[in-house]
Amino acid sequence: MKKVLAKTSELTREQWLMLRKQGIGGSDAGSVLGCNKWRGALDIYWDKVNPNLEPQKDNEAMYWGRTMEPILREEFAKRTGLQTVACPFMFASQEYPFMIADIDGVVTEADGSKALLEIKTANEFAAKEWENGVPASYGIQCFHYLAVLPELSRAYIAVLIGGNTFKYEVIERDEETIQTLIAMEKNFWNNHVLKRIPPEPDATSGAVLNSMYPTADNTSIILPAEADQLIAQIEECKSLEDDLKKTVAEAEAKLKGWIGKSESGRSVGGYCVHWKNVTTSRLDTTKLKAEQPDLVAKYTKTTSSRRFSITAPKA
Repeated sequence: MKKVLAKTSELTREQWLMLRKQGIGGSDAGSVLGCNKWRGALDIYWDKVNPNLEPQKDNEAMYWGRTMEPILREEFAKRTGLQTVACPFMFASQEYPFMIADIDGVVTEADGSKALLEIKTANEFAAKEWENGVPASYGIQCFHYLAVLPELSRAYIAVLIGGNTFKYEVIERDEETIQTLIAMEKNFWNNHVLKRIPPEPDATSGAVLNSMYPTADNTSIILPAEADQLIAQIEECKSLEDDLKKTVAEAEAKLKGWIGKSESGRSVGGYCVHWKNVTTSRLDTTKLKAEQPDLVAKYTKTTSSRRFSITAPKA
């Protein structure tokens, strides 16, 4: 069962964003499950526990995604012959009220049953992500909606890639997957959001950690035993990174030596290596500070941040 939280067509964008903080939305689900390469569970946690946190700023991709939605919904209906309508409501699961859904459309199947329509836009660089079906994060988003809306038999996900390639995929309802997703979201909501216990950071967590801990005090702590293992991993990776940089530098030097005075060279395999003339203009800040200190002071902006570093133990 589901309940209606609001009619989204009557909400401002700010009201819509605030309403989404009341639970886990479809676009949050992939992050909670660790399948979103841009945002992790810690991002979602910090957003939900901070009602006054400034929402993600609107950008061109988000704007055009919303603008193209009705056009792509109409295109899906045209290509499939299935009746498709917008669904301007935000729903919440009756059994799991922290699970919310704001879907792009409802499809009426040939047998009269109802299905979900999710609409995406992607730039041409994301085309490879769609070559083998639906990207994991989007698939989880659809299963999340199917969990909130049990009357829907399946999900269609339509995408416009690069502005000129339209395709759609079908995701069948899978109760085992849905129950696993519900259990993981329930754990996240009950044991992290409600208890105000942050989940473990991951590779996506740099920005949100800066937001959570913008300044340091003068204290020092003893880290858990696991810290030595993590530090060893970092040092090993840095060593490998240095070796790789050296390998790349040596390879580039050899290629430059072969090119010599030429601007470019072509390999037998068809690669084109360029070593072009480039003119760059840079501000001489040292001279400017010496000759115009007042001007430099007038236009200098001071910012505060935290620098992460590791020092080896003293011998």
